[in-house]
Amino acid sequence: MDQDTSDSKDSKDSKGSKDSKDNMIMVTCNDRLGKKVQVKCSPTDSILEFKKLLAAHIGTPYNKIKLRYGGINSLNNKLTLDDYSITKDFIYFIYL
Repeated sequence: MDQDTSDSKDSKDSKGSKDSKDNMIMVTCNDRLGKKVQVKCSPTDSILEFKKLLAAHIGTPYNKIKLRYGGINSLNNKLTLDDYSITKDFIYFIYL
């Protein structure tokens, strides 16, 4: 009986880690010069968190990055990628 409980717990733990992996998305970003970078992130990441991930890839301070998406000239740092319905699309970024 204890083994059954243990098995169901293991299954639950495995499922939990699989779900968090499945939630990860790959967002492709490009700058005005056409340089493309792919950033692995979560839809629940804030724009600020995403800027920090992007900054690590391109070697630019996150506070010097301005993001544009879907006709919006400046994305709000407090909102999430999901708030903007960003999935696997391109985000345009510029350095300030």
